[in-house]
This record gives sequence, C-alpha cells and structure tokens, in this order.
Amino acid sequence: MKRSKGIGTLCFLLLVGLLFGGFVGDFLAKYVHAFSYQQMIGMNSPISIDLNFIKVSFLLAFRFNLGTVIGLIIAIFSYYKVK
Repeated sequence: MKRSKGIGTLCFLLLVGLLFGGFVGDFLAKYVHAFSYQQMIGMNSPISIDLNFIKVSFLLAFRFNLGTVIGLIIAIFSYYKVK
C-alpha cells in the first residue's frame, strides 16, 4: 500500500524543521557570528479585547535566524524525498 504525502505531512515537517533549526541556530550563535543575527516579524504590542467579563489578548510574532532558514530548507527537501 502506497502512502500519500498530504498537507499534514508537510505542516509537520515544516514545524519540526523550524523548531529544530531555531534551537540549533540559538545554540550555534555563541560560536558562529552568522547565526547570531535574528529578524523579528510580527506585532510589537498585543491586541486586546475587554468585554468586562473576559479579556482576550492576541500577539503574533516570528523570530528567524540562519538556523531556522536551514531547518526550513531541510524540511522542504525531506518532504519531497519521502516516499
């Protein structure tokens, strides 16, 4: 029986690649200067909704470094190599 590659597999590999790449990038930033550069993309302050009985805050921000980019590339490459 042949396994099909679905969107779930792609999302899982991308998430693992970004997380693992981020950890490796943070670790290597102490030793290799190229990994210490980071770019933050997202909101600076959270959006808050106060309805008197519940308060909801929302903040979305992404932090990229060289490790996350390498992890992302490896995840995409491995997605196309999975049979």
